[in-house]
Amino acid sequence: MMRTKPNLTQANINELSIFSNQYDLRHDLHAYVEYVQDRDVKRLHRSNELNRSDFKRLAKLMSDSYEIKEVEKNGYSEWINYVDKLALLFKFVKYDTKGTYAGYTSSEPSFPENYIEVDARIYEAFIGLPLLEQEKKLLDLLLKNNLDGDNEFYTTSSLGRLSGFATRGSATGVIPGLDFAGVRRFLIEILHSCTPGVWYTTSSLIQYLKEHHPFFLIPKNPKFEYKWEAEKGRYGNFREGKSTWSGEIQISENDADAFERVEGRYVERFLEGLPLILGYIEVAYSKTEHKGYLPEINQLQSFRVNDKFLHVMSGKIIEPKVTVQPNFEVHVESELYPVRILAQLIKLADVVTKDKTSILKLQKKKVLTQLSEREDLDVIKFLENISGQKLPQNVQIELEEWVGASEAFTLYENVVLFEGDKNLPDIDRFTIECISPTMRIVHSPDKLFTHLEQKKLIPLHIKHRSSALTPLPDSARTVLPKRDSSVSKSKAKKPVTIKREVQITFHFPAKELMEEFRKGLIAARCPVAADWNKLTLSFARNYESEVKKISNALKHDYTIKIEDIA
Repeated sequence: MMRTKPNLTQANINELSIFSNQYDLRHDLHAYVEYVQDRDVKRLHRSNELNRSDFKRLAKLMSDSYEIKEVEKNGYSEWINYVDKLALLFKFVKYDTKGTYAGYTSSEPSFPENYIEVDARIYEAFIGLPLLEQEKKLLDLLLKNNLDGDNEFYTTSSLGRLSGFATRGSATGVIPGLDFAGVRRFLIEILHSCTPGVWYTTSSLIQYLKEHHPFFLIPKNPKFEYKWEAEKGRYGNFREGKSTWSGEIQISENDADAFERVEGRYVERFLEGLPLILGYIEVAYSKTEHKGYLPEINQLQSFRVNDKFLHVMSGKIIEPKVTVQPNFEVHVESELYPVRILAQLIKLADVVTKDKTSILKLQKKKVLTQLSEREDLDVIKFLENISGQKLPQNVQIELEEWVGASEAFTLYENVVLFEGDKNLPDIDRFTIECISPTMRIVHSPDKLFTHLEQKKLIPLHIKHRSSALTPLPDSARTVLPKRDSSVSKSKAKKPVTIKREVQITFHFPAKELMEEFRKGLIAARCPVAADWNKLTLSFARNYESEVKKISNALKHDYTIKIEDIA
């Protein structure tokens, strides 16, 4: 446990290179599972890695579009590999990881017919948990396991820049006895004491550890298996050099800066590992090229934690907020990726954008499909339950019409509409549904027509266009239009008034400001259409007064000038 709250030095980052994680690990984990669930994904025979075609498809599903360029350039992705390992660690998926040896001469295993299988029971149980419990399981898993390699001393993080120590001799000395899971948990607790949004120097964190917790990583008196290991001392595993693998300089515990050169290097690599990958922190690197001994030192110079990290650690994350807009958009605001809510909504709506605020739009076709598959589904009640409020009146009315349409129509495939006398011989065996005594829906029309011809009747086959019904002969006894029943083209002109509503579209320079305006308009009950690709908001002209109020409210943060587009 941390006994002394760190008194860290605030940093000036003007001359540093800031890096923040643009990926959402939670989104990408679920996108990966959904991808392998829907297809047969076969791993490579020799390396057991994903194949290039799957990398390409997965890259398009990831939360950062940079992955597409990464895969096109390298043929693979470190980030997707990380997500792949995480899904396996969670046991959401399973596949052969040991392989088989082709014969006595084989030095490496091979993986024939190695398909990825999804364990739906484990996965469904996980996404059924509250978001905070999901996050704690994710954090706990990554505290215990470094998916980039054995530990931060030797491997570079998937998002990191810093190289590691040479692995020569890493199976002996102090390394095998270190509790890296405990070390990561201890450092996470220290980060929890930091103020969100404040940049701190990494050097002040290292000095705090040196002064108050000098043995947080390597025990004061570590246990060695052999006497010769003890003779090398606590830092016997760590060597510096002009190249990563040379290691000509042994770091000694007696060196004045030994803590900075060993534990300090670990802290830098920890910061660009787990907390950065989880999106808990941002980091800032020196812009100056490192010219000293390797592995690099004093390169990750600053860091800051964010509110999401504080909320997770305090167990007080902001629960997802769902809002159904008058324009049929469903807005889902959530600190953590709300997989369960989105999985339910995607069955009824198309995704417009996924971000801290995900936007979906209700689609009639999807709603009707769900209504046909689930007789117990009450769409209006479902949307009101997850949003916690009544739906906008226009949305409720439209949904009621959709529900009515689903109840009024049954879709038949590979059938025809048959019109004829009610006493035709043996017609019942072809009948699916009787609409009236003289009209019915029938199957196998070719066989039916052959049957009627054999009965010395003369069936007439008419094919209607998709745009209009084909008029039947004048002599036909039918309820359908005849050729002479066409309506005269010369009709009296009717007076018609068409009402016009002028829309205003605002083009924003950034998402942050656009989101401020959007929230203000929603609070004013203004129907607003958002296009996040073009960064535009559209609304009726009579709401201009509300826009002015929003502009005035934002004056303390922005100098806003509104100009018309020519």
